[in-house]
Amino acid sequence: MDKLPDKSQFFFSKEAAEFLGISVQRLNKLTNEGRIVPFKKNSSGTIYHISELNRRRSELSIFSSVPYLSGGTGGMFRIDTPTKQEAVNLSSVMVALSCSERKVKGRFEELSKILDTSEPLVDRLDEWSSFFGIVPERLYDSYTASKSAFECLEKDDEIIRIGSPEYPSLLARTEEAPRFLYVRGNKSLLLDDRTVALVGSREASPEGIHNTERVASMLGRNGIIIVSGLAKGIDVTAHRVALENGYKTIAVIGTNLNQYYPMENKKIQKRIEKDGLVISQFSPALKTERWFFPLRNGVMSGLSSATVIMEAGETSGSLKQADFALKQGRLVLFPQSILNNTSITWPQHLMKRGAVVVKTPKEIIERLSASNIYKRCRNQESDLFDSDDIVVAEGEPVYVADNSEQD
Repeated sequence: MDKLPDKSQFFFSKEAAEFLGISVQRLNKLTNEGRIVPFKKNSSGTIYHISELNRRRSELSIFSSVPYLSGGTGGMFRIDTPTKQEAVNLSSVMVALSCSERKVKGRFEELSKILDTSEPLVDRLDEWSSFFGIVPERLYDSYTASKSAFECLEKDDEIIRIGSPEYPSLLARTEEAPRFLYVRGNKSLLLDDRTVALVGSREASPEGIHNTERVASMLGRNGIIIVSGLAKGIDVTAHRVALENGYKTIAVIGTNLNQYYPMENKKIQKRIEKDGLVISQFSPALKTERWFFPLRNGVMSGLSSATVIMEAGETSGSLKQADFALKQGRLVLFPQSILNNTSITWPQHLMKRGAVVVKTPKEIIERLSASNIYKRCRNQESDLFDSDDIVVAEGEPVYVADNSEQD
């Protein structure tokens, strides 16, 4: 006799939403996007199993927990340079004021003209408190918390300040350039400007995955660094192809270095930490916010000479990156089949602003070459025109777009 299912393990929508601490509307949106998979749908409603809800709750926890209490790895990171100390100070002010770097940036620059912002702020607590209008006790507590959060970074992590020789020159020329980059892995990749971002939908179509594999392989074989955001779908596919073939790749994440989102990509993020480079613009002391993810698109496009949108629906985060890239004067490419998709309108808008339509992966390299992003050399000619890099016959549509969203 079959064992009856334990009813306590199943939840209807209202119960599932309460379990996750979100609204029913938010739950329905996550379900429709495929980010929460229901156990069953029937005339009585949608039913969720507790295992799926626990998986999603684990991911959602990064938006509600304090990093140094829940996500720290105890990496024994030492605050032993002026750059590291200044990063802690800036983070302390942001935590105390509950504000973004952009909001405090100007005032922080003003303060740097008055006193040395690379010395521990607690040594001149009254001056810092007075300048920013923060109660001394609150600023002291924020400093203590921030320092603890930084110490949870891995001991070999690095913090790169804008203006230093190690700071990527492409990014430094943009308005989106953060004061500090938190990096884990091979930081020498930051010195190479031959970078192309591959971005697109989380819920990528099979065609989108296939074509991303082809394009990433072609870029990697021609010595171009593959940049992406480690989201599901297109992003993680681009990184995976790079890792599997020994190509260079940079992941620009929307959390701090000690957090992994989505959790299902933790393994590949670990591999990039070892064989590539992971970059975050976010202090380890800041609680992760949802707006961090579109904000990191500005840094991702700033790091990249060009952005290729592999697939994107009307609400895709990839469009935010395209907007940043065009404002930064960078090349934006997308496939012909997206233009032919009558269910979306953004391609026409981007074309009016200078985005370029391509028909084959080979044409991407040709466009990069024409823009002096990719420079041909004798030993690369065979790779550039290798027929293995072409997904379909010349002149045929290469990609299929969808209407999925990206983090």
